[in-house]
Formats: sequence, structure tokens, C-alpha cells
Amino acid sequence: MRPDLSGTTFLGADAPVPQGDGVSIIVLTYRSARYIGDCVAALRHAAGHYPAELIIVDNDSGDETPDVARAAAPDARVIETGHNGGFAHGCHAGAERARFPWLMFVNPDTVPAPGSIEALLDCARSDPAIGIVGGRCVGRDGSADPRSWWGRPGLWPAFCFAFMLSSAFPGSRVFDPESPRPWTGEEQVRRVPVVTGGFMLVSRRAWNETGGFDKGFFMYAEDADLCLRAAARGYRPTVTGRGVYQHDVGGSSSSIGKLVLLFTGKTTLLRRHLRPGLGHLAVGLLAFGVLARAVLSRLLSARPERQGRATARGEDWRKLWAARREWLPGWPRR
Repeated sequence: MRPDLSGTTFLGADAPVPQGDGVSIIVLTYRSARYIGDCVAALRHAAGHYPAELIIVDNDSGDETPDVARAAAPDARVIETGHNGGFAHGCHAGAERARFPWLMFVNPDTVPAPGSIEALLDCARSDPAIGIVGGRCVGRDGSADPRSWWGRPGLWPAFCFAFMLSSAFPGSRVFDPESPRPWTGEEQVRRVPVVTGGFMLVSRRAWNETGGFDKGFFMYAEDADLCLRAAARGYRPTVTGRGVYQHDVGGSSSSIGKLVLLFTGKTTLLRRHLRPGLGHLAVGLLAFGVLARAVLSRLLSARPERQGRATARGEDWRKLWAARREWLPGWPRR
């Protein structure tokens, strides 16, 4: 059966690029066959009146994902890298082939609402200094999911993590400063330190000036790194409440595997964005926080929630501490 192409028909590889603003939507897949069809169907209604092309980059899934992507989007360009070099590597492979002045990065397990990418583009075009725009994440029932943006990492957030303040006061502006806070209001626009990379619009100008996602990060924290480097150049990362989307986070990672990658990204981020002495101190605090949770997990069986989401299991904290030699050094520079 021919796939339903209702909504936007994406600009083909051989079609001339129209003048004016348009968006190159880049979806990076890795064993994403069960997600990509829903994502593509939603993307057809997300760009609104803006011309759009869809570039699906497969990071060597080794399964049927590329074939499923081609069937779901025969008007997309599907690129098979033949190598899983990580999130940044795959995104660069898509950006290198993009022909529009706006780059929209969408995770394959993300389902954008109709007009959501159009809303991000409208926000970005209202002020060229913004450079990076995200949307408003919601749950399947439409409830607020705060993971649209994150606070700035640093020494104080690491201290709060080490001494369990972020766990004791989840969502606190003072004691849990990295965690996002729920927000509502379709017209609300706010400047934020970090826009999540699962649904992120970047101007070509900001991408070129910063060099895009750092390929030294394999997975996790490359979005924070890009936003911090962009802010250092005068850009103002922003989120708009009109850009609504759902994101089924973590579909490709096991719990401990995800934690190891996540903390490798965290340690890399702290070392690169803090002065050398402070960076080492912050990483030490991060390690102490993991050890504290690993020890306490043997005494406490409860698994508390943070902002409506379950935290890591005690067993995972113990495994993460045992694997500290993997994540404490961070990612090597490329």
C-alpha cells in the first residue's frame, strides 16, 4: 500500500530550492523502526507554510530501520552512514546535505504537533540573535513535561547533586538549578540556558559560527555544549510554548547504558565549560553524588520520582559507580 502523503510533501533531492526561508528537517535514526513512521507522519503537518526537506540519517542500525524510513517517507533523502559515530556525527552528516537556512533536529521518537516547527521558525525569525529555538514538551495526555530545556551546568548544581539537595528539593530554583520547571501558555516565549537536542531549530549562521554539535560527544550533553558555545558568541537560546511536541525519551538505551553515556557527557561538559580547577572540582562532586546514591540505595528501597518521572534505580547507581572509570574521564577531544 502506498504511504499516506497527506500534509507537506518534502522537497526532493533533485527539486530546485525555492527562494526565501525554508527548513531542513534532520532525523537521526538508530534501530528506530518502531518510531520513524509516526514521526514522519507528524512532521508532514509541522512545518506549516514553510518549504521543507526531510533528511533521515541512519547511524548503522543494522536492522530494517532504513527500509522502514524509505517506505514511510519516499520523498525524503535517507542517508546510511555505515558507521555509528554518535549523535553529533549523524547530525553533521545530515547538516552537510541540508539546503535551507534553518536546520531542524528531531529525534525519531518525537511526535511534533501540527504547526510546531512553523512556530519555532516564527520565533527564530523574530530575532536573528536567538539562533537556537526549542518547543514545549508534553506527555501523551497533553500534560506538561518539563524536559524542553535545562539549566546551566556548573559548580553549584554539582554541589547540590553531591549533597542530595537536588533530590530533597526537586524542581527548586536554588537547590535543583539544572532541572527544568513546568511551563504552560501557548504564547509564552522564554530565554533558557539549554534547549534539548531532541527538538531543536538552529540557524545555519549559528551552526556555522559554532561548528555545530561537537563530534567529541558520542551521545548526551552535546545539545548543552552547543547552546553554551552559542551563548558565548552572543546568541540567545529560546523556547516557545507554541512549538508543542511529545518525546518518548530513551528508546534506544538500557538504563545503566544510558546512565554511563549521560554521565560521560556531564563530566565532559563540566571540564570544557568551567575553568580547569573548578571543572575538576565539579567532576569530583558529581562522582561523590553517584557514590552517595550507590551507598544509600542499599539502605533505602524507595525509588522517588522527580517531576513525575521515576529516578534511576538503586541498582543502577551502584553499577554506575562501579563503571566510574568509563565515565569520569569524559569524552576525548577530537
